[in-house]
Amino acid sequence: MNVTIDFGGTNIKIGLVREGSVLVKTSIPALSDNGLLTRLPDVEQGIRRLLSGAGVSLADCRGIGIALPGIIDGEGKTLLSIKDKYTDALGFDFAGWSASQLGLPLVVENDARAALLGEIAYGNARGEKDAVLVIFGTGIGTAAMIGGEVVRGRHGQAGILGGHLATDIYGERCNCGNPGCLEAQASHWAIPLRAAKLPGFADSMLAGEKDWGYETILRASEEGDAFAARLEADLLLHWGAGIVNLIHAYDPEVVILSGGLMKSADRLLPRLAERVRETAWTPWGTPRFTVAEDPETSVLLGMSYLASRQQHASKGE
Repeated sequence: MNVTIDFGGTNIKIGLVREGSVLVKTSIPALSDNGLLTRLPDVEQGIRRLLSGAGVSLADCRGIGIALPGIIDGEGKTLLSIKDKYTDALGFDFAGWSASQLGLPLVVENDARAALLGEIAYGNARGEKDAVLVIFGTGIGTAAMIGGEVVRGRHGQAGILGGHLATDIYGERCNCGNPGCLEAQASHWAIPLRAAKLPGFADSMLAGEKDWGYETILRASEEGDAFAARLEADLLLHWGAGIVNLIHAYDPEVVILSGGLMKSADRLLPRLAERVRETAWTPWGTPRFTVAEDPETSVLLGMSYLASRQQHASKGE
């Protein structure tokens, strides 16, 4: 059994995972603007509560996996770079924290890569060797696998910056500094900021909403809000372009979509797939589309997979 932690932008998820099954899980508010290190005592308490509730102890656990939304040094088990949140964790000794507070060996990975591995190992892309994943969460996270190996690159950032490939070079400047990133044009955090500058917004029901995003737009569009309908169509163009960018870069057999947006998969997936068929240069055919089996647990499962793989490697297996 492994302890797994997913440091998201809104919530921190904690799970106990055994052989590809999440036995129990919980979450606590991320409060990411206040940093990550201040949340570690609460994370530790959350782990101990989960263990107690499941009738097990740390002695029953073999390892711990931590997923972070940034560029990771997997070997050094540190966070190398991140934008806007959890910046206090840059260079932090997570392995030392795990050893001293929990007495467990640690593996650290980017959250989108962990989600990809979770789907490849246990989910709707089980057994695939060539895949890309897109998580439509607070931001837009991506990961890629080629020939059964997760793409990492020389400096650990290959595959995970698909949300920072431009879909409009004249678009909004992203928090990464690049103009027109997919994330700056069409992510949950960016949409309200961009929409407020567009003609017709003041007359839309969206103007009276607070803390709105994907679901609010789709609901307003369904209810006949003309501005929301135009915005939805525009977002589909950006999401489709972002997926095509990944297909052109990594040549996958399957595209895995995850995150809160996929609550509306029945409505959006056929349109995204059609957009890809129209615009991707794939003479061999079109990649298969699938939705993450359980977006809430993909990252936790992937981190458990990595923790178990590290344990086998340490034994020379």
